Amino acid sequence: MKPDYKLVAKAKYIHLTAELADELWRECRKRWYNPKQLDTLVEALQSPEAIEEQIDAGANYFIIQLGGKPIGYFAWKMENTALCLMGIYLKPEYRGKALGQGVLSSCERLARAEGKGRVFCAVPTRSLPVIQFFKAQGYRPVGPADQTVEGILLEQTEMERILR
Repeated sequence: MKPDYKLVAKAKYIHLTAELADELWRECRKRWYNPKQLDTLVEALQSPEAIEEQIDAGANYFIIQLGGKPIGYFAWKMENTALCLMGIYLKPEYRGKALGQGVLSSCERLARAEGKGRVFCAVPTRSLPVIQFFKAQGYRPVGPADQTVEGILLEQTEMERILR
């Protein structure tokens, strides 16, 4: 079954995305941050208000659905010469099934269509499976992309793929 991507534009979808983010951000980062830090990060970066602000600033969020059931989400934003993939998050039982590859392929096609020369993203530096996933898709690490949010350091590595 092929997934559908539902553009997040209405309030109910913003709230659904925030609910998915609350679950998936915690699950993906629980080994690096304590519960209070996770609360702070989710509120600052993936709350309904934060998502709405990002959409207002040009981000595009999509809920990934399989058979009408929400199984994850992703977001991207166009920049001057590149598409910035802001994240791909899937429920654990849907990882490793080529769904992330499909999202990347869609983003790369869109970037090419818009005349962009690369796709890049910042991934958790300590998440070797995520880094390996991007490397397997032709992305390469280009350096640190650390970010401090509400006094909490997010250790990140920028990964990029030059489009041909």
